[in-house]
Amino acid sequence: MADRFSITLNQLTYFTACARHLNMTAASQELHVAQSAVSTAISHLEQTLGATLFVRQHSKGLVLTRAGEKLLQDSRDIFDLLTESIDAIREDQEEVRGTLRLACFTTFGPFILPTLVQRLSERHPGLTIEITEGDYAENLAALRAGQADLAINYDYTHREGLPSEVVGEARPHVLVHADHPLASRGSVALAELADDDLILLDLPGSFDYFLGVLLHAGVTPRVRYRSSNYETVRSMVAKGLGSSILNQRPLTDRTYGGDPVVVLEISDPVPTLNISLFSLGQSQRSARVRAVTEELRAVLAK
Repeated sequence: MADRFSITLNQLTYFTACARHLNMTAASQELHVAQSAVSTAISHLEQTLGATLFVRQHSKGLVLTRAGEKLLQDSRDIFDLLTESIDAIREDQEEVRGTLRLACFTTFGPFILPTLVQRLSERHPGLTIEITEGDYAENLAALRAGQADLAINYDYTHREGLPSEVVGEARPHVLVHADHPLASRGSVALAELADDDLILLDLPGSFDYFLGVLLHAGVTPRVRYRSSNYETVRSMVAKGLGSSILNQRPLTDRTYGGDPVVVLEISDPVPTLNISLFSLGQSQRSARVRAVTEELRAVLAK
C-alpha cells in the first residue's frame, strides 16, 4: 500500500507551479525555493510515474505533455478536495481563511472590486483576495491554468462547459453626447440611431454582443472607432464622435475629461447580459467561494 502514495503533495505543488508558468525559474521564484529543488522534484515525479510530464525546450521553457495535462487536472481536483475539507473544518469555527485568486472582467473592475474587497475584508479578515483583470477569454484561460479560483465574467454564450452561477445582470443602454438631437428623449429605439457613427467597445465577446444587438434591431452599424477601454469609449462619445452601446453605468455623467454624456434606455427588446461566476470543479463548493459569491451578489444588487 505504501507504494501507492509515493507521490508527495510537495511534488504536486512544485509540478502545478511549473505547469502554471511553464518555466522552472519562475516556478522556483513563486515557491521561494531553489530551482534545483523544483527540477529534482519534477524528475522524481516523472520517475515514479514512469512518464514524461514536460518537454524541456532549451531557453524556451516547458511544454506539458498529455500525461502532464492529465496530472495537472487531477492535481487541481486533489487540492480542491483538500481545500474543501480544510474549509469545512474551519467553518466549524465560523472562520473563512486563506487566499482566493479572483479574475475579473476588465470593465467590471471599477464598479465591483473596490466594494467587494472592502466587504470581504470587513466580514472575513482572514481571507486574502488576489485580483487579476482581463477580457472574457483571458479570465477563463487563467481559471483553466490554475492561476485563478474564480472568474467574474459576462456570460456571453455559456459555451465554455465550466461550472458557473449567475450573480447579477446588466441591461444595455445607449450613450450619446449632451448635444445629440435625441439626448432629451430618455429612451430610444435603436433604429433611430441608424445614421449615427458607432464607438465600439471592442473586447472579445463584447464585440459580437453589441453588433448582435444592433443587427437584431435591423440596424447595420457604422463603426467609426473601436477601443478596448471603457472610459475611452465614453470620452469619445462625449466629444461627439459617435454614439455607443454599453452595459455598465457609472453614477456620474461626466467623463475623465469632465465632458457630459447622456444615458438613454433602449425601447427595443434587447438581451440582458448575465454576470456569472465561473469556477473549476470542486472549488465552487469551498467556504471561500461561498463567501465571495454571497458578497458579490450583495454588491450587484445595489
